Amino acid sequence: MTVLLFGFEPFLEYKENPSQLIVEALNGSTILKEEVKGVILPVEYEKIEDLIVTKIREMKPILTLGIGVAPGRAKITPEKIAINYKYSREGDNAGKKYKGEKIDPLGQDGIFTNIPVEDLVDLLNENGIPAELSLSAGSYLCNNAMYIIIREARKYNSLGGFIHVPLHESYAARIQRPIPSMSLDTMIRGIRLSMEFILTNKKRILPSPSCRCKQFTVNCEVCVIFDY
Repeated sequence: MTVLLFGFEPFLEYKENPSQLIVEALNGSTILKEEVKGVILPVEYEKIEDLIVTKIREMKPILTLGIGVAPGRAKITPEKIAINYKYSREGDNAGKKYKGEKIDPLGQDGIFTNIPVEDLVDLLNENGIPAELSLSAGSYLCNNAMYIIIREARKYNSLGGFIHVPLHESYAARIQRPIPSMSLDTMIRGIRLSMEFILTNKKRILPSPSCRCKQFTVNCEVCVIFDY
């Protein structure tokens, strides 16, 4: 099977995007016998949904993971929830802005990832990679992508989530203001470890094919296959 990684192209003032560099570095690699396929998304509201939906439908990955940059954050931050909401003070790369519209008019107001992000944060910190849980993916393209990833992953009884990373050091050094950063090598190692952890635990995370509750939540007492 396949692991599908999404990153983003540069946007606004950020002429390099570490999420793109991370995804390109991991594209074609193998994680626990699963092939990693990397796709770079445009920073455009009108394009990302079709791209994400099409790639997940075509590849039917066991895990779909979005990676995005959160300038100002100092740690790797796995995201817990995506909200059904689009708002941006700055336009996307096509100049498009939104002021509170829903991503999916018929969708839930919020969707939790089915990845155990709390345990993932502990794992990363134990391996010397600074990480903390995030309860907000914002309202720009990253949250938009995360919402679609989780929604589509549920359709195929697979795993979906999103991780934010800081700016990479080499780029932050060229910005004329103080801003947190992390080495690109550390972030690549963090995302690789994240994928290994998620795939190792997929049996206890995923609901059974006969799931009746359709909530796809971690530790569902009815539907989860526990890996004793």
